[in-house]
Amino acid sequence: MIAPEVKNALVVGGGSGMGRAAALALAAAGARVMVADLDLAAAQATASQAGGGSLGWAVDVADPASVAGLFAQLREEIEALHMLVHTAAILGGTAFIDEVSDAAWRRMMAVNLDGPFYCSREAVRWMKRTGGGRILLFSSVASLTPTPGALPYSAAKGGVNMLARTLAAEAAKHNIRVNVIAPGYVRTPMLEGLPSGFAEYIVKKTPLGRLGEESEVAALVAYLAGPQADFFTGQVLSPNGGLVI
Repeated sequence: MIAPEVKNALVVGGGSGMGRAAALALAAAGARVMVADLDLAAAQATASQAGGGSLGWAVDVADPASVAGLFAQLREEIEALHMLVHTAAILGGTAFIDEVSDAAWRRMMAVNLDGPFYCSREAVRWMKRTGGGRILLFSSVASLTPTPGALPYSAAKGGVNMLARTLAAEAAKHNIRVNVIAPGYVRTPMLEGLPSGFAEYIVKKTPLGRLGEESEVAALVAYLAGPQADFFTGQVLSPNGGLVI
């Protein structure tokens, strides 16, 4: 059950993986879902499956002009945005700090930290004028514990946590709630692209002895869209199977 005021939701990164699962969960709960992704065809496919007037849009979250353009188009389609879910992200290669190029560092920050900032900024500008809303950013379990070899990724995701917590403190007076989901290792196309044997290694390290499922994360998204989560803001929730306790 989602809150009655959550009529329109935007899921950025909704073309695949946890973003797609989140979009479908919100649609199933009664929201009209706008799906944005770098891959327009994937966004449109998710929107088609979601039904209920959902639409797919293209966006490059690393480009502030692209993000601004997306929100301009959305304002032509809907009167108010009640929830932003930002899942769009990239993974980096495995490298220690002395092997990380300037370009690799900047690309990681551009997508994984600048992107949530640009989208949150546009959402807040809109929500302030329409009575409030909810912002849900995705970070990672890598933001909660050191992950050697993934320094740029971990740093960017740690930044997402503090972005959300600080924004929650700033935006509460405008009736805007801001929270983070920091998933552990979830069975997604992105995870399947990691080196062979990595998933098995993670399963052995995880106390619950398995990977997470997209549906489990999507259920948490739907919960945070509901009236039962009205008192949540500035929180980082991490479904990770006990990997970080």
